[in-house]
Amino acid sequence: MAQRIKTNIKFYKGLENVADRLYGFVTKTNGSWKGCRETESKKKIVFVDPSIAKDIIPNMLYSCTLMPMRSETGFIAKSATILRFPATIKTICRKNVFVVRITFGNKEIIYDPSSKEKRKNDIQVIAQLLRGRNDLENAIATAEDFIDNAFMVRRLYEQSQGNV
Repeated sequence: MAQRIKTNIKFYKGLENVADRLYGFVTKTNGSWKGCRETESKKKIVFVDPSIAKDIIPNMLYSCTLMPMRSETGFIAKSATILRFPATIKTICRKNVFVVRITFGNKEIIYDPSSKEKRKNDIQVIAQLLRGRNDLENAIATAEDFIDNAFMVRRLYEQSQGNV
């Protein structure tokens, strides 16, 4: 029986010579297979089994079970479960301004009331972004906690600016 391999991998769509199949890449590091980027020099391709392909969201991290291809040129992902990360919300002081920092996985989202960028200073935009994240473990509660923290920080910022 062929060896099953468990690893985390991201899948992509649109490889030129394979129509619309979802694919990713793995490389062997210290004796075990790990997901990697296409730019990695020594890699093997991983295709998603058609029976699970409809449930795969491109560019999301999945915990997968891989089976080697008969030709030994790559692998087939037989199962894939999206990885969801718990969020940490912290209120910190940065350059004499309080900001709210949300971290999960290797992602970081910052609410900064002093920023000129809408993606950093608009509470509702950030809350919607958090609610829509598929890789966030309890996205709705995280968004609500963020809103509570962000309104408090915005109030502190407005007081420090004399806008109250």
